[in-house]
Formats: sequence, structure tokens, C-alpha cells
Amino acid sequence: MSTGKQVTKNIIWKYIESYSHTGIQLLTTFILARFLSPSDYGIMGMVVVFSSFANVIIDSGFGQALIREKEVTKTDYSTILYFNLLVSLLLYLLLYMMSGVIADFYNQEILNDVCKVTFLALPLSAISIVQSTKLQKEIRFKKLCIITLISSLLSCIITIILAYIYRNVWALVFQGIIMNLLKAILLWLTGDFIPNLKFSVNSLKKYFGFSKNLLISGLIGTFFNNIYTLTIGKIYTPAELGFYSQAYRVKSTLSITMTSVVQSVTYPILAKINNETGDIREAYKKIICITLMCVGLLMALFMGCACDIFELLMGNKIWRVAGTFFILLGINGILFPLHSINQNILMVKGDSRTVLLLEIIRRGFMILVIAITSFFDIHIFILGLSIYSIILLFPNLYFCGKPINYTIKEQLKDCLPIFTRLAIIISVQILTNYLTSDIQIILRVAISLTAGCITAFIMFRNYIYFKLTISLLKSISHR
Repeated sequence: MSTGKQVTKNIIWKYIESYSHTGIQLLTTFILARFLSPSDYGIMGMVVVFSSFANVIIDSGFGQALIREKEVTKTDYSTILYFNLLVSLLLYLLLYMMSGVIADFYNQEILNDVCKVTFLALPLSAISIVQSTKLQKEIRFKKLCIITLISSLLSCIITIILAYIYRNVWALVFQGIIMNLLKAILLWLTGDFIPNLKFSVNSLKKYFGFSKNLLISGLIGTFFNNIYTLTIGKIYTPAELGFYSQAYRVKSTLSITMTSVVQSVTYPILAKINNETGDIREAYKKIICITLMCVGLLMALFMGCACDIFELLMGNKIWRVAGTFFILLGINGILFPLHSINQNILMVKGDSRTVLLLEIIRRGFMILVIAITSFFDIHIFILGLSIYSIILLFPNLYFCGKPINYTIKEQLKDCLPIFTRLAIIISVQILTNYLTSDIQIILRVAISLTAGCITAFIMFRNYIYFKLTISLLKSISHR
């Protein structure tokens, strides 16, 4: 098999691993919601914030450092393994002792016990980091994919059984522990790496020189990625955090997942065009309009009947609140491609300084919006995330469009037809939902989605980028 085909095949396996895992987890959430309360999800969300920070510290960027290194010795792998395990045990002891403080911070007594058990997943995860990294370095994504799917599927089945029997937050607590335990066992049983008994300080220093920047970046990114969860858990109720976490999770699955695929595929395309002609404006315009249209359509169809969909999928009327939160997050989801993909322009042009400047502006705006909206009720606070996306849009379009002479006015003019069509689709669905409010929910959702799809086809059938998307899909299908 040629190198190109081998790389392509492994990339496909990588995507299967990532998105199948996401799909299994999401499907499990819909099933678990029939046995657990929103407060259970909220309590777990409070703990996950601290687990996220701990996992970044445990890896410390060494995973990426090992992958980029040309020659890695057995002692290098062993050293990083022992370091990860030692750090994970120290962090577990620290977080174990802080469990009472975390419970007091959120004013939730149950967290004292939940934290002590949940954080056991940290050393279990640390045991398998090097094994997983070694497979990635050797581009053995098929094996990694199979292991991830087996451990994910089994842990989800066990979690559903526990939720059915006990019907409380402990089912979610043990889900992470079981997942990490199964993955570690499978990686060690099927792997070909057996560590030696050497710990090299020189190896640690060699990799830490590269990984320390990734560690700092990871900690900052984790803080801001979890700042809404942290704030909602502190200011509002566990139930409201539970509603938000599920609404945000579905929004991310629809918006971020599709955008990340397009972003990873288009970056090398834009780089190639830039190296050959230097003119990437038209290529970028096509990519951003197609992605915005596809992501926007998914978000719009879901927003138009979100409350009904959440009630239907989660099995209880109480989850309609999560549907309301999803609608408030909708603008953030629709605009995500504009914030994400257009930064490829700066990466292609090698303008890392502007990337850093945008990151500082982005974080500054986020803190400002959170500081203002936290004085209001939960709905205004969550809407703040969409307001933040709108505010950030202007500096983002300006800085990312400048290197290719693509002004804010021109970008908004190209995107406006998509936004207008999406607004009409959502409006038609809301109206349809209102007119069919007296019929059975599953039929109402079906009628609403059908009305949305028909409207979308009418709205987009003569749109140039819709035709281009269909053409691209046909081309891929033939190949």
C-alpha cells in the first residue's frame, strides 16, 4: 500500500474513532436521561471541570512531544509513563483532600463523596497515555479506534444498567472510571510496549522543553472552555447546569464536530493553493460559505423544534428547558465556522502573532460578557454566549480577511443570504410547531422537520454554494 493511501486510511479510522465515540456517548445520554435527573448531570458537570484541568497537567504536553520526536527510545516512553503516573497519583491525593473545599465552593454536600470516587479515573487514564500515544505515533489508528469503541460501548452499557438500578448520579461517576479502566486494560493486553525500569531525567528535560508551552496553553484553554460550566455551577442550580451541559453538548456535536472536520481537511488545501499561487480568497470564500450553510442548516432544523426534540430524546418534559437553552446557544453554533475556519487563513499565511492577538481579544470579550450577564437569570447568562459570538465576529472577520483583501463588508455580504434563509427556515418550523401543538409529540417533530427540510430545499435549491455542495458530494460518491 502506498504511503498516501496508508495515511488516508488511518485518517478515516481516526475520524471513525472520534465521531463514533461521540455518537455512542450522546446516545447513552439520551437513554440515561430517562433514569437520571438534570441535577445529576449538573453535579457531574461540576466535577468534570476539575478533572479536565487534572488531565491536562497529567499529560503535560508530553504526548504531542513524543509524537513529533523523530526517534523515541524505550527509556523515553518509560520515563514519560512513570512521570504521568506519579503526577496523576499526586493530583488524585490533592483533589481527594480538596473534595470538601469543592463541595463548599458549589454548596453541594454530595460532591465531597462524588469527587473522591470520580477522580480515581485520573491514574487509570494516566496508565494508558503512553500506550495510546505510541499507537498514534506509529499511525495505527485502526487498532486505537477498535479499542476506544469497545471500551466506550461496554462502559456505556454498564452505566445504563447502573442508572436503571440506582437512578442517581453514581451511574455517571462510574462511567468515567469504567471507560478508562477498560481502555487501559485493552491497550496493555494488545500493545507491544513493555516499559523498562529506567527513569531518565535527561529524557524528561528533553521533552519538557517542547511540552511546557503546550501545558500552559492547555491550562488556559481548559479554563476558558469550562468557564461557563464553572460559573453556572457556582451561581445557579445543579439542575440548570444539567440542562445547560446537555444543550451545549448537542450544540457542539452539530456545530463543532462538522466544522472541525472541514477545518482539518481545508487547511492543507488552502496551504497548497497559497504555496502555488498565493491567492486563496476564492477558495476560502467557497469553503466558508459551504460550511456555514451545512452547519447552519443542521442548527436551524434543530432550533426550530428544539424543545420537542429534547423532550422526545430525553424521555421527559422537564428536559424542554434544555431545548430552550439550545435555542439560546443557536447563534453561537451557527457562527462557529466563521470563528474557526477563517483562522486557517492566518495559519496558512504564517501570521501566528495575529492568532495570539485574536486569542487575547476573544478571551477578553468572553470575561466581559460573563461579568455582565452573570447578574441576570440563567437564560440571559446563556444568551451571553451567542452575544459574545456576534461581538467577536467583527474583529475576527477583519484580521482574518485582511491578508487576502477580503473586507468585513464583503464577508458579511456573502454570508447574509445564508443567514436570511436560515432565519426563514427557523420561523417556518416555529410556526408549524405552533399550529400542530395539539397533536402527538413524535408526529409534531416529524411534521416540523419535514416543513423545515422542504423550506430549506426551496430556499437553497438555486443557491450557488448549495449546487456546489451537491456537486462535491456526487464527486466523492463516484470515487
